[in-house]
Amino acid sequence: MSDSIFTELKRRNVFKVSVAYLVLAWVVIQVTQAAVPALHLPEWINSAVFLFGLVGFPFAVFFAWVFEITPEGVKRESEIAPEDSISMHTGQKLNFIIIGLLVVALGYFIYESRFDSKSPITVVGENVVGENITTEGVTSKQQLEGSSIAVLPFVNMSSDPEQEYFSDGISEEILNVLAQIPNLHVTSRSSAFAFKGTKINISEVASKLGVKNVLEGSVRKSGNRIRITAQLIEAGSDKHLWSETYDRELTDIFAIQDEISTAIVTALKSKLGIETTINKNTIEAVNLDAYNEYLQGRFYIEKRKQLDLEKALSHFNKAIELSPDYAPAWMGKAWASLFLSEFQYGNIPHDVAVARALPAAEKALALDPGLAEAQAIMGLIQSGAQNEDVAISYYQKAIELNPNYADAYTWYASRMFEFPLKRRQLREKALQLSPMSLLANLNYGFSLVEFDRFDEAQKIAEHMLIIDENSFQAYNLLSYVNRAQGNLGMSSYFQHVSVELNQATNHKVILAFNLHNLGLSDQAAQLVKEAGFEEIGLLFNDNLELYLSQVRQKYPRSDPDVLGNFIRGDAEMLVEDYAAAIGYLENSFCDDCNQLIFAYGQVGEQQSAATLFDKRQKTLKSQLESGQTNLQVTSMEMAFLSGDNNKAVEYLQAAMERGYILDFGYQIMPMYQSLREHPEWPSIVDQSKKRQKEQGEIYL
Repeated sequence: MSDSIFTELKRRNVFKVSVAYLVLAWVVIQVTQAAVPALHLPEWINSAVFLFGLVGFPFAVFFAWVFEITPEGVKRESEIAPEDSISMHTGQKLNFIIIGLLVVALGYFIYESRFDSKSPITVVGENVVGENITTEGVTSKQQLEGSSIAVLPFVNMSSDPEQEYFSDGISEEILNVLAQIPNLHVTSRSSAFAFKGTKINISEVASKLGVKNVLEGSVRKSGNRIRITAQLIEAGSDKHLWSETYDRELTDIFAIQDEISTAIVTALKSKLGIETTINKNTIEAVNLDAYNEYLQGRFYIEKRKQLDLEKALSHFNKAIELSPDYAPAWMGKAWASLFLSEFQYGNIPHDVAVARALPAAEKALALDPGLAEAQAIMGLIQSGAQNEDVAISYYQKAIELNPNYADAYTWYASRMFEFPLKRRQLREKALQLSPMSLLANLNYGFSLVEFDRFDEAQKIAEHMLIIDENSFQAYNLLSYVNRAQGNLGMSSYFQHVSVELNQATNHKVILAFNLHNLGLSDQAAQLVKEAGFEEIGLLFNDNLELYLSQVRQKYPRSDPDVLGNFIRGDAEMLVEDYAAAIGYLENSFCDDCNQLIFAYGQVGEQQSAATLFDKRQKTLKSQLESGQTNLQVTSMEMAFLSGDNNKAVEYLQAAMERGYILDFGYQIMPMYQSLREHPEWPSIVDQSKKRQKEQGEIYL
């Protein structure tokens, strides 16, 4: 009986119809999945096509069993005599149809699968990032390769260009949610936003950012209504994995962000093996006006220039007024306040900036301990207060909360003085996470210079200028590269360009000291005057008595004042009042500097001097063992402090061979008198003056 049923199913072409139907349905579903997002059709069409295909299958089987197609039309099988049946001929046609559909399906399968081959991520330049990171908490390049996504800035489609900050904020909020997902590599804001306002080629962008998937979209805001369109694209094949359009009231903005993030995770689950759920937004109750102010603050703070930072701080303060319990606004206030310090991008005394930033950071953490950015900003504040171990713990917590937080790796690396290799690895990790970040590129370039990898650092700087032709950070790196190679003239020129682009106080002071070492004292004096330290110009012009008088009147400017105390302590060293110098230097950022070690020795505090000397010596040993070579001046200082002037001169001569020009401090500070009495000193001075003249002409 079973054999006869099987034979009859075969004769009526039921099996062939079933196969043809399934293959055709698969092809239709694949085409629909690609066409729906490309034509901006509703997502439910994909579900409808699949449902109709599923429901239609039993009807197709039933039709093949009950009916037969004849030259006269469709007839019931029971109405056709066996000798009149043409089912065999129909079966041959079905064979050709099945073969044709299989060819189409196979072609589509090959087209899709050809993009699945593994390839290493591209970061920046040739051979710039060539090492896998094995540092604890740092993943390798191979681990970043698969589950990776970049959230590009959503396009502002609103009629008001001033709404740009809002569309940026939407992108950033989605990025922040995704960044908290374990094993998902999310490119940082600074890298993704480097493509803002440019004509985007998805595959090219993905290659530059080292990701396999890209989220793009647009935002149209009109009154209290908002339309957000988002689509997730697999970069290699340009296949749309998911897309959706949201038309909502503006009050639903946080729910929309959650929906988009959840939809992306769902779309990536099967393809990337992400088995997780996202944390729902906990800020639905935030005043929408406060949220707007916060977004505008974020928009300006990323520019890292004084006027923009002041605007950012104003917006954060307004956000706090409107919503006092909004943790991100307090974080933003702490961030902007700190970055307005004279040590960063502003001109506010460092300790005043820290005093303003600390309560805001503490408030942010009290409201939301899980806010990674607040943890990192607190780390910066503690670093500025010389609490290094505490700072490191905050950076580590920030990375634990958000493993994709590139800036946290960069700031953490800045505290690794004693571990140069780990510092370089952390900076490399930051660059992998954010290859278009100027900050990440700058700091990784610094590490390359420390290991005499000048050509690679040069490529980094060139890449930064491609990202932003007005990047003051790029010119800072070019300045650093040239200085390390003994080209102080070109170094000062690039520093001058950096100052022109960003009038930060610390940049002006650095350039002023460079110019003074080039013999350009008048220009140097003018720069420190513009920076608010006009008394240093008196020192540049050898007016020591008036310099000391004005410094004693002005510094310290407040209590505490780490920079003011250093300037005052250094001035007391000039008149050999070592007891007074110690009192000021101990309360400055000079925790183990040459002046303090020497002063301790002069007043008989040998144990204190030995403790700081051993600390410096340990750091130098670690740097040398790591492979750093440009440490002749540091080695000279340590030899001098140990009392070995012959060895100190040998190191100084080695530095001169690398193009070094004597810092004027070694020529005027009383503490270096014994070094200046060495028989080789006059020839070193002559060599330095000759190079000073040559390099000064290059600058001019």
